[in-house]
Amino acid sequence: MNTPRMNRRRLLGSAAAVAGAASLAPLAACSGGQPITGGGGGGGDSSSIRVLAWSNGPTIDTHFKNRVKAFNTAQDGKIKATLQLLPYDQYWQKIQLAYSARQPYDVYYWDVQAYGHYKKGLLASLGDRIGQSPLVDSAQYPVHLYKPWKFDGTSMFGCPENVQSMVFFYNKKLFDTAGVKYPDDTWTWEDVLAAADKMTLRQGNKTTQWGLATGALTIWWGLQTLSWAQDTAFVDKELEPTKFQMTDPRNVASMKFVQDLIYTHKVAPSAAQAQAFAQDIGPFATGKVAMIADGGWNTSAFQQLDFEWGIAPLPMFGSKRVAPYWLGGWNIPKSTKTQDAAFEFALWSASNFQPTMAKDHDWIPLRNADRASDAMSEGMPDGFAESLTQLDNARIGDIYHANNLQIVEEVFNPTFEQLWNNKMTPAQAARQIDEKGSALLSS
Repeated sequence: MNTPRMNRRRLLGSAAAVAGAASLAPLAACSGGQPITGGGGGGGDSSSIRVLAWSNGPTIDTHFKNRVKAFNTAQDGKIKATLQLLPYDQYWQKIQLAYSARQPYDVYYWDVQAYGHYKKGLLASLGDRIGQSPLVDSAQYPVHLYKPWKFDGTSMFGCPENVQSMVFFYNKKLFDTAGVKYPDDTWTWEDVLAAADKMTLRQGNKTTQWGLATGALTIWWGLQTLSWAQDTAFVDKELEPTKFQMTDPRNVASMKFVQDLIYTHKVAPSAAQAQAFAQDIGPFATGKVAMIADGGWNTSAFQQLDFEWGIAPLPMFGSKRVAPYWLGGWNIPKSTKTQDAAFEFALWSASNFQPTMAKDHDWIPLRNADRASDAMSEGMPDGFAESLTQLDNARIGDIYHANNLQIVEEVFNPTFEQLWNNKMTPAQAARQIDEKGSALLSS
C-alpha cells in the first residue's frame, strides 16, 4: 500500500470476492481451450469462483459489482462469480487467514504485498495461460511493462488488466488569474517553483493560497521519480534489492528539494498546514492549491470538482523525466482447484471488459486500443492523452521484496514523517533509511 494520503492502494483496486455455486459445466477457456476440472479452493464446485479485492468507495465499488454481473452474464452459467469488498486495512489479513485455513480465494486483486505470497510458493504461475492469450500480442498490449511481474525471470505470476501512473494536476482558474501559462511537457521542476512562487498568496503571516501541494512527492514512490531523473534510485534493483542507497548525493538532493518547497521557498504547505485548510478532502480539491503531482487515479475523483483543471506529464527534474507505473491485475493461488475459471475472469477483465473500463474512467485500460479510445478520452481533462506518453519510458513504482510492507511501515513512513516535519535533515534521513532498510532487505 503509507503515510496518510489519497492512497493508491485504496483508490486503485476495486475489489470483489466471488463465491457462488453453479452446476458443473465444461469451459473452453481462452487460455488454452481445456475444460475446467476439480473443485474450488473454498470447497465449491469448479464453476464457482471466489474473487477478492478491496473497497474504493461507492462509485468504483458499484462499477466493480457491475463488472462481476457482466462477467456472470457473459458466462451464461458456466462460471458463477460472487463479489466481496473489504477495506484495505483488512484485506491482506483476510487473504492470509484464507490461506491458513486452506481455503484461499480463487482470484484476488494484486498489490505488492502479494510478492510475499510468491516467495512462499503460494501463487500459480500464469505464464503458459498468458502465453496462449492475446495479452502477449505487442500490437494489442504494452507487453514491455510486464517484465517486473516475471518474478522468476520467465513466467508471469499475475494477470494484468490496467496500468496507472503519476501525473501533474493544475488548477486552470488560479493559473488564469495569475496570468501564468499552463504546464506542458517542456516544464521542469524549476518552472514549477517559479510558477508556485507567483501563485502563493499571503495576508500578513497567513497563506491564503498555495502555489503547490507536495502530493506524492512526500511519499517514497513519488519522491523516487526525482532520483530516477538523476539516473539513480533508492535501491540497487527493484526485484529482490540487496541494499538501500539513499546516501547517494542525488537521493539526498531529491529529499532536500521537496523539504525546501515547504520550509525554504514556502510555496507548499506542511502536513499540519494542509490538514488545517484541507481536512479530509485533500489540498487540491479545496481550490486553494495551484498544482500537485499525484497519482493519475485521482482523475476520477477530481471530475467532481467545481473548478476547471488540467493534467500535464510530470515535470522534468533537470533535463529528464521518468514517471512510475503500476500494473493492476489478479493473482491466482496455486492451491485453488479452479485455476482455469479464475484465469477466465482475469483474462475477461483484461480483454472483453476493457471498453467498459475506459468508459468508467476508474482505471486506465491495459489494452492499447481502449487506452487510446474516444471512450477513454471523453470527458477527460486537457493534457490527459499527453500524460499517457510517459508510459513509454516509465519504471515500475514498487520494490519487490518479501519485507516490502515492513520497510514501508517501519522505515519509509516514520523517517519521512520526521523529514517533512523538518525534524530531520535529508542527510540524516538517508542514513537512517540505509541502515534500517538494508537490514530488512537482508533478513
